[in-house]
Amino acid sequence: KKSESTTSESTSGSSSAASGTRGDTRKLDSSSTGSGFAHRGSKRQKVGPTQYKTMSAAEESKSEWDYDLIVVGGGSGGLAAAKEAAKLGAKVAMFDYVKPSPQGTTWGLGGTCVNVGCIPKKVMHYSALLAAGFHDAKELGWKVEREFDWDKLVDSVGNYIGSLNWNYRVGVRDAGVEYINAYAEFVDAHTVQYMPKKKKKKKKKNKAPPADDGPKTVTAKYFIVAPGGRPRYPDCEGAREFGITSDDIFYWHKKPGKTLVVGASYIALECAGFLHEMGFDTTVMVRSILLRGFDRQVAEHIGDYMVATGMKFVRPAVPVKLEKALGDDGQPTERIKVRLVLFFVA
Repeated sequence: KKSESTTSESTSGSSSAASGTRGDTRKLDSSSTGSGFAHRGSKRQKVGPTQYKTMSAAEESKSEWDYDLIVVGGGSGGLAAAKEAAKLGAKVAMFDYVKPSPQGTTWGLGGTCVNVGCIPKKVMHYSALLAAGFHDAKELGWKVEREFDWDKLVDSVGNYIGSLNWNYRVGVRDAGVEYINAYAEFVDAHTVQYMPKKKKKKKKKNKAPPADDGPKTVTAKYFIVAPGGRPRYPDCEGAREFGITSDDIFYWHKKPGKTLVVGASYIALECAGFLHEMGFDTTVMVRSILLRGFDRQVAEHIGDYMVATGMKFVRPAVPVKLEKALGDDGQPTERIKVRLVLFFVA
């Protein structure tokens, strides 16, 4: 039964109703997209566990917060939370910013899985599976020349991931979430500070450059912190200077060549596997055991299979120093053991 205590307000020429009782779950804004959401860009006020109403001009001036919810992090969790809250009528902002890796690699909206995890790994893994098919193709009548173009693969991965980044941005915009591409830092329990991205403007003659406005602050009643994680480098000399991580490998245009993979997690073994199948001389350095936390019999069976297919292992071992050997002419000599060191350190 509809509540008799329901009140209505006129907002931008449309009718918005909010129930005064818990049992009334009617839509709040009949002029919205059909889902009962308040007008995009307007202030909202919470009226129930999952309901918001559009605020009048008088109420808006009294609002204590800039947003109902601020989400810090634009990965899978942050994106889902921000869009779902916006669907329920909340005014939402989402911060996402990627600090460049020590090698300068950065990426777009979507988080680890989309940009430097599952998705690009699966594309490269599929490329390796095609290479594995050559072993049988020759015996089954196919005359195929095995020639691999690493640079083309990296371009294809980058283009595909770029299209996903764009789709996420469109999805966030269509959901009514304000996307802020900046690094957010907490000032207090309800305030974050960030440095706005500078817009490139054409320089006019005889005009002084605009002054730096400095950092800005925004407030919210609620926050969701979903920044995800980043790989770390081992504590040894030369690691950051000469090594890379999973943050870099999927966008690494230099052909890997002879590669040392440091670590024995599933990510390490997956990357070692596709590099090996693509024809690169690959060695895995293992501190103790393979796939810690997984079934031991299965883990060792995987290791045995990798050895049987030509993968080399150094175990137990950890790197203590990385250096670039140079000849008298300043060029790398043949004494260099590997061309690329790829870290997957737990």
